[in-house]
Amino acid sequence: MKKSYRIWSLLPILFFTLFFAGLPTFAQKTSVVPLGQSIQIDLQYGAVFLSHDVLLTDDYWLRTGDAIHQVNDQTITNIEDVKTVVKDKEQIILQYERNKKMYTKEIYSEQMLKLLPFLRDATEGIGTLTYFDPTTNEFGALGHQIVDHTSGITPKFSQGSIYLSSIEQIKKSIPGKPGYKITSHQSNTSPLGGVNENNVYGVFGKLEKNALENIPMQQVDIAEKEEIMTGEAIMRTSIDGEKVQDFTIKVTSVDGHVFQFTVTDENLIQKTGGILQGMSGSPILQQEKLIGVVTHMYVDKPKNGAALAITEMMKKNP
Repeated sequence: MKKSYRIWSLLPILFFTLFFAGLPTFAQKTSVVPLGQSIQIDLQYGAVFLSHDVLLTDDYWLRTGDAIHQVNDQTITNIEDVKTVVKDKEQIILQYERNKKMYTKEIYSEQMLKLLPFLRDATEGIGTLTYFDPTTNEFGALGHQIVDHTSGITPKFSQGSIYLSSIEQIKKSIPGKPGYKITSHQSNTSPLGGVNENNVYGVFGKLEKNALENIPMQQVDIAEKEEIMTGEAIMRTSIDGEKVQDFTIKVTSVDGHVFQFTVTDENLIQKTGGILQGMSGSPILQQEKLIGVVTHMYVDKPKNGAALAITEMMKKNP
């Protein structure tokens, strides 16, 4: 079976202080299954967006984030639609949205050729599954929002899927240069599940029935943020194939629903240098309870990271 490979991933790099707004609490859930598997996340926008500013004429720009809704009065939802509609057309009429306002622009085929390389209808990335609720089949991953890696915007999506991925290689983190995972997944495999939310707390959805049937389903209690303390903890993540492992970390400070930690596991440090891009979403356990999720790394100190309390992530609806 054909494999597809990915070398970029979803983990914000932390330069400054983290901030998460205090928001209403979620419907109380007392236990879930902490995971740690590496996943590929695919989001289809259901529309076509500009990933870069493009100068169409001497004084007319299309801007990053503009959404093209119609071409020659035909509704389009993906790039293939655009290519079909403009084929063999000399004059082309675009209808696009910017800041919730609609605009119309007539262009020519040579200008459309200039535009095509900067159109996007989907985004993808690598992250880590955080938890699974066997009673509802719901999952949570990442602990932060997916932002399109080319444009830096967060378009709405029409559908999304997650796929189990395998770690093929590791590019080690060094101070000033974050490392990353090189992953693969079988291109013709079925998704683990579907995505229905992408917000500041992460990516959420439901897994397909029996998607994790070969994975131990050991539930643990969810810790309240007041239970998180400085000291030893466990980060659960994948750095070798599809295998999930536990690595020791030390929680160094706690501030409300955000806490800082340092990787202390020598095996992990030797292989990865600390935190990698793609570890975003790795669950953190302390005293046999799920306390949080890895969300950020420090670019100059890759052994150090930041995490969000699991109770904050599970609010889900900002």
